[in-house]
Amino acid sequence: MGFPNNNNQRPRLITFCGLPGSGKTTIAKEVEKKTGAVRLNIDEWVAALGVGFWNDAFRDKLQVRLYEHGITLLKLGQSIILEDLLWRRDERDRHRAVAHELGAAIEIHYFDVPFDELWRRLETRNATGACDTVPITKELLKACWLKFQRPDEAELALFDSHVVYR
Repeated sequence: MGFPNNNNQRPRLITFCGLPGSGKTTIAKEVEKKTGAVRLNIDEWVAALGVGFWNDAFRDKLQVRLYEHGITLLKLGQSIILEDLLWRRDERDRHRAVAHELGAAIEIHYFDVPFDELWRRLETRNATGACDTVPITKELLKACWLKFQRPDEAELALFDSHVVYR
């Protein structure tokens, strides 16, 4: 099967797994430039559309639409980057299965950053007040920390390739 939008190479679903402040967007932008993959970032879309970051109903609808768009791009042979919401193992398993069904390779970039370093980075980011970043409190970061299901070596081995940032 040929993939016209990817120089006849197998498209890739490039996923990013990490908490706020871990560096996902910074690295995703670098990967985007290097690979030509289309980067899908919910926070940037929310900001560009002028919707409040805490409008969960809108964010949920946008997440579904961006993922559906990403699947369409993969079907057309275009590699994509998903930066958001891969905190749970079942989400990562589901994305991996769909990508493989479409004939795409899947790689994961996992950001294993200690809590204190995340909070230091977020304090700096919060102080800049960039319009396309969600302000994160320490309490919210603690709640995220408790919900986050970190991939172990066995899970990482299920991906076609993986990169771990510490």
